[in-house]
Amino acid sequence: MTTKIINYAGWVIILSASLYFIYSNALHYFAYNSKEFGPDFWPQFAPYLMIHIVGGMVALLLGPFQFIPAIRKKYAKTHRSIGKIYLCSVLIAAVTSFYLSIDNLIIVEKHVTYGAGLAGLAFAWLLTSGMAYWSVLNKNFVQHREWMVRSFVVTCAFASSRLFYNSLVDFFHTDSNAMSEIAAWACWAFPLMVTEVFLQGIKIRRGSMALANKKQGNPVQVTA
Repeated sequence: MTTKIINYAGWVIILSASLYFIYSNALHYFAYNSKEFGPDFWPQFAPYLMIHIVGGMVALLLGPFQFIPAIRKKYAKTHRSIGKIYLCSVLIAAVTSFYLSIDNLIIVEKHVTYGAGLAGLAFAWLLTSGMAYWSVLNKNFVQHREWMVRSFVVTCAFASSRLFYNSLVDFFHTDSNAMSEIAAWACWAFPLMVTEVFLQGIKIRRGSMALANKKQGNPVQVTA
């Protein structure tokens, strides 16, 4: 019971943080004018950025509901429908992000390091989500859940990037341009590394428990 409460509380915190990020960093773009987008994006790249924002918002808000056991077990059709919308949103947001990173940031603005970091983020988004989709097509539900975790970690990268950037610039008064370049890479590479350690650590612990049970002559139980 305590574990369930902690899990639900964690997802409430994540969802609340996502709503705050959308409110403070994304909603103002819906005014859709040159003042909000700035000269770098207006008007050529504004439609693509708008599409990216909408796709990212949908993925960010729907992602947590994919991990609620009650929905997954009792409402399987709803779970699958949410999953399809999530993956389509990721596809749209990641493709437009990749385009903006290459065409706008690298080619037009010559921000190679920053643009390459965001292009890497878009590629990681497509890769992790694609693997989640591929694994569920092959009914490998354990791998599907693991890749969905990785996918959602990347989905949260924009929010974590903004938090990381603001913390370093506002509290430590570091160079904003340098921090933008670092954040573009660190916001997805570091969380993915931590996530991988966590996922593999679970497998190691379960493997150790299974080995201990085998030595004691107890039945070996493999859980997802």
